[in-house]
Amino acid sequence: MSKKYHFFLLPIFLLLTLTASAQDSTPVFTLYSDQPVVPHSDKASDWDFQYTDPGAVIYHDGKFHMFRNGFNGWPASVQIGYETSDDGLKWTEVSPDPVMLTKDVPYAKVAALASDVVVQDDGTWVMYFYTWNTFSGTGADGAIGRATAKDPAGPWTPDAEPVLKPGSKGTWDELRVSSPRVVKTEDGYTMYYSGSQKSNGLYTRVGMATSTDGITWTKYDDPATTDALYAESDPILETGDKRTFVGQPMVQPTPDGWTMIYRTATGSQKDMRLGYALSKDGIHWAYDPKSVIWKPDDIPTSVGFWYTAFVYHDDTYYLYIENGVGSHTQIYAATHKGSLAEQ
Repeated sequence: MSKKYHFFLLPIFLLLTLTASAQDSTPVFTLYSDQPVVPHSDKASDWDFQYTDPGAVIYHDGKFHMFRNGFNGWPASVQIGYETSDDGLKWTEVSPDPVMLTKDVPYAKVAALASDVVVQDDGTWVMYFYTWNTFSGTGADGAIGRATAKDPAGPWTPDAEPVLKPGSKGTWDELRVSSPRVVKTEDGYTMYYSGSQKSNGLYTRVGMATSTDGITWTKYDDPATTDALYAESDPILETGDKRTFVGQPMVQPTPDGWTMIYRTATGSQKDMRLGYALSKDGIHWAYDPKSVIWKPDDIPTSVGFWYTAFVYHDDTYYLYIENGVGSHTQIYAATHKGSLAEQ
């Protein structure tokens, strides 16, 4: 495949479209600039020449930190670079070299992509990533892994085994678990992730798992469900329509409550949208197809967007979007000040 992330782009035979109100909605987020805040490299020999996405972005100790993914072609090996920012909008590359490579992860057969980072109380940096294990599109399997470092610039040491694996045959996340986002809580950690089935690898739901140490995870399981699809665990957000996926959950506690920004689509890449949901407890969420906060046309000349990240800091939502222009992708920024609940 010549265009990255085709495994998340729904084919054109999927006919369901978004409502007119969602299509025509005014952007909730304001684009910082029509130029990228982190561009792809202009050297064809570099690790991030063709594609780069924001991967994991956090605010810690007075700075924004971005662990971005860079790669040339898809599916292909992915390398992870490190950038910092004082204001979340102007970014500085710490080193031209990646801080972690796909080949550093023993169980990543094709790619390992950064998705979130947390800093433990003892100062240890912990990166959560997901793997892509075949050179196929929608049918690739993958798991969620973890790496640690004393300093964000590395060296990073991946664990020997994944920390979250797909479910058993016939369950809703039997093919792939990906795009983890981890929230520190009073009891430990909560992870949100995308899960896919073998029968339809494009159709994703959002799952949840909890952990006391960030290493051993237990998937959320609602005892009230009896369908074999949910025999081991249950999604906490789905669209209810097999032609519409929801995934890439980005969750942070905010003054609005537990806030999730997710990606959804019903057709071609131009149908992609970012939506949001709010929860009082982080477990119970409601999908609303009208809660659109971003669409491809919100960036001029866009051919579509793929991976995104968000940070809430100082009454402002910072959104980072991997946007496609021509045959490359690079990272743009947008912000929203105040509450999302009032939208």
